[in-house]
Amino acid sequence: MSEQCTSVIRWTNADDNSAGWIVAQSGTPIKFEGPPGVAKSSTIHQLAQQLGRELLMLIGSTHAPEDFSGIPFVSDKRDFFEMTPPKFAERLTRPGCVLFIDEINTSPPSILAAELSMLTEKRLGDMKIHPDTMFVAACNPPAMAPNASPLPKSMNNRFYHAKWKHDFESWAQGMESEANDWGKPEFPAIDPDWRRFRPQFGSLIVSFLRANPSMRIAVPDNDEQMAFPTPRSWTYLRDALAAAESINAPVNIQNQICKGLLGDTAAGQFMRHIKIADLINAEAILDGSEEFKYDKKRPDLAVCLLPALVTAVKKQYTPERLDRAVKTFIVAVGSHQKDLVFSQLKHLVKCKPSNETFSQGSMDLIGQFAKTIPTAVRGRSGPNKPGSTFGL
Repeated sequence: MSEQCTSVIRWTNADDNSAGWIVAQSGTPIKFEGPPGVAKSSTIHQLAQQLGRELLMLIGSTHAPEDFSGIPFVSDKRDFFEMTPPKFAERLTRPGCVLFIDEINTSPPSILAAELSMLTEKRLGDMKIHPDTMFVAACNPPAMAPNASPLPKSMNNRFYHAKWKHDFESWAQGMESEANDWGKPEFPAIDPDWRRFRPQFGSLIVSFLRANPSMRIAVPDNDEQMAFPTPRSWTYLRDALAAAESINAPVNIQNQICKGLLGDTAAGQFMRHIKIADLINAEAILDGSEEFKYDKKRPDLAVCLLPALVTAVKKQYTPERLDRAVKTFIVAVGSHQKDLVFSQLKHLVKCKPSNETFSQGSMDLIGQFAKTIPTAVRGRSGPNKPGSTFGL
């Protein structure tokens, strides 16, 4: 069977903070700031429940630094000590957890330093946090929270930042019900194979930064701007936009993601770069009205095109569309960007339903291309025969 998205989101019904939930699922920590009493905590509980995850809630200011860095414990051999994490951390070693850090801006510097290591290295003491873990932080504005202060730039650059948007209609539904039946907005769940869109957005980011070197690193002088460009935040952006693309998130969601990771100035310039990119129309290639011509001066076009072809074939499969996609992959792009075709062709072949067969023409093309892949690479994923590399 062809792969399917985790959910089909109706964007008109989606939670107003959906951009942040997409970013969090791509592996980037997120931070929401909003006044007290606007359902930040309860909405995060709803998010975890709808995504089938377990919520683990921490308030940094109520913990000691060693709760996040581990307690020294002398080993049995007594020639070194280990950093032993607290009991709650055991849950973080397994998939399916949302770690919610509330009131993060009230944590003292010693706690923030320990939390920084946890967010960056995905470790707690000597324990490795499962990469599937979602990190969500929330806080009130510093003026509304006791002992709060702006986060240091080193901490800010680890987060996607957004102002909390209160869902008035869900609150109104509960207010007018006898049983406190608060409305539940829809939360977007990203596609499991969202990573295949990384090359598309990575290429767009690289081409933008080659033309705009001042945007590669732009650390602000003030504390008011929490999101700013660095290689880390550009990498976060690549993954977040790839996750958003996997569920066809609208442009306004892309805009929010860019602003929350880069700040307004860099986000505006990059979004203009996306709009003016003369990218190839995947549907025109699949219906046979256009043929892709590889341009050595614009390798990014091929990088964007191949994931788009996979998405289009997955969305509307026919043997003819699959044949045209295979031909474009191998004949038009294969001799120029072999690694790109190798990585994306695995996703394309999965678009074919299990009860269908490849045409002889596509089988021949894939087999010929597989012969050009080094033996060691082909051998990692199956028998060392042409075509087996791609699950045929």
